[in-house]
Amino acid sequence: MLHGRGVGYMPEQQIKKHDLSIMGREKLTATGIKRVDFFSDELITAQTDLGQLNIKGEGLHIDSLNSDTGDMLVKGRIGAVSYTESSPALSFFGRLFK
Repeated sequence: MLHGRGVGYMPEQQIKKHDLSIMGREKLTATGIKRVDFFSDELITAQTDLGQLNIKGEGLHIDSLNSDTGDMLVKGRIGAVSYTESSPALSFFGRLFK
């Protein structure tokens, strides 16, 4: 089955379940993580089937990440969480000169 999206068509894909939970702004658990693109103590960006997950804060660190299940645990002071539409993956230099 094909569904229209924008100007092209894409085959229907199984979307991986994605959930997010924040406990006391000190701990964040997420499921459905496909990959982590960037992390520092102030920003973590990860890809999900529902878009790019952006976690901003202070003293952030990835406590655990299971690439088989897509589960991630982040600890630190959570300041903001947002999503942006995923774009095709760029190489390191592609991101650098964007």
